[in-house]
Amino acid sequence: MSAIAERQGRSVGPAREPGRPVLRRAGAAYWVSGLLVVTAAANGLLTFLVPGVLHGTAVMNGSARGTALAMLLLGVPVLAVSMALARAGSSRAVLCWLGAVGFVLYNSVLFVFATPFNQLFLLDVAMLALAAWSAGVLLWQTDVAGLGRSFTDQAPARGVAAYVWVIVTLNALAWLSRIVPALAGSGQAAFLRGTGLPTHPVYIQDLALWLPLIAVAAAWLWRRRAWGYVIIGATLVMWILESAGIAVDQWYGHAADPASQVASAALTPAFGLLALIGLVPTYYLFRSLPDGTLGRSAAGLVPVAGHRAWPAWILAGMLLLIGTAGVFGGVSLMRDGFGMPLSWLHQTPFTSWVLPGAALLIGVTVPQFTALGLIVSGHRWALAGGYLAGLGLVLWIAVQMLVLQRYFIMQPAIAAAGAVEILLAWLWQWDLRAEHRAGGGEGRGRP
Repeated sequence: MSAIAERQGRSVGPAREPGRPVLRRAGAAYWVSGLLVVTAAANGLLTFLVPGVLHGTAVMNGSARGTALAMLLLGVPVLAVSMALARAGSSRAVLCWLGAVGFVLYNSVLFVFATPFNQLFLLDVAMLALAAWSAGVLLWQTDVAGLGRSFTDQAPARGVAAYVWVIVTLNALAWLSRIVPALAGSGQAAFLRGTGLPTHPVYIQDLALWLPLIAVAAAWLWRRRAWGYVIIGATLVMWILESAGIAVDQWYGHAADPASQVASAALTPAFGLLALIGLVPTYYLFRSLPDGTLGRSAAGLVPVAGHRAWPAWILAGMLLLIGTAGVFGGVSLMRDGFGMPLSWLHQTPFTSWVLPGAALLIGVTVPQFTALGLIVSGHRWALAGGYLAGLGLVLWIAVQMLVLQRYFIMQPAIAAAGAVEILLAWLWQWDLRAEHRAGGGEGRGRP
């Protein structure tokens, strides 16, 4: 059997023992990546908020602010949550952790080499160093062979490898189609005009490092090698984050200088769609990786509602009230801006209040009413829905303050309402735990 697997290029050896940690002596990985979380968050916040800190062309400054926002709202949270889940023993979280580190590493290169020297230079260098060391230490402390053997035989290794090769090929052709004609010309290359750059760090790192590495890893995945599973699993996560990041930075770059050819708002929906497409192969590959968490299933980490205690009904009332207010606010924003002037949008890519109103309906109203429906129907995920609805409300206000950079009295009131929803969900979970203890059972969802 081992010989057959070897001839087929399969990783051989005993399967990873259930409950055995994926990370070996992972203390250093948590420390280095923890510092990366803090540094990347500080870098993203300062780059986005501090006026005049960027000294490049308008379009490049706008793109850099968009990248900083994507790192702050996507890269850092995914990295932090993945670390927490990996600590609980999640194998999939280790791949997400590595992918988030790759996302920060990729963009750290751009902050260091694609932005003129500024007051954040040392912070940029620190972020680059911590990202590189995080990747190295995490790979060093990961049981790569065991993790690779954990994937089941149903893993769509060759289908995902083919998908990766298509993306790598199209990416390489896109860059070469701009580079090769410039080699025959004289003067500044067309792709550098308006950037203020002497060369292009995106083309350099893609063609010299990322694309060759990913292409080779796809070949390993085709042969079901452990390193192929690990690198491509992380790459898929990185590509989702990077596609979403490009969508944001193109939007902000175009808003900063609509006449520039360097950034285009038309690319925002294209890369947003690419991020959504990337979820498909990621889902099917990760689905074939059993995700034990030190003897417990990952699903066991989700708080489960046994019955509707008194905090549940108070929470349901709040969800109904805030969801209804969200409908009124979203519709009012889309109709007339809720009385707010358009000048409040001048530092954002928005030109009207229509999209913010739609975002309010999707980001606030839908989660509130969804959680309400789960509670009323007695669904087992109602408790988790309550937590997420409250957390989403707090995050909505945080993003609003960050993007608009405008502050008014309703913001702390709405954030406080989200905090109350989280508190009620916690009280509900505590009541369930107390009941399980009184009945001699063990609570499934612990605060």
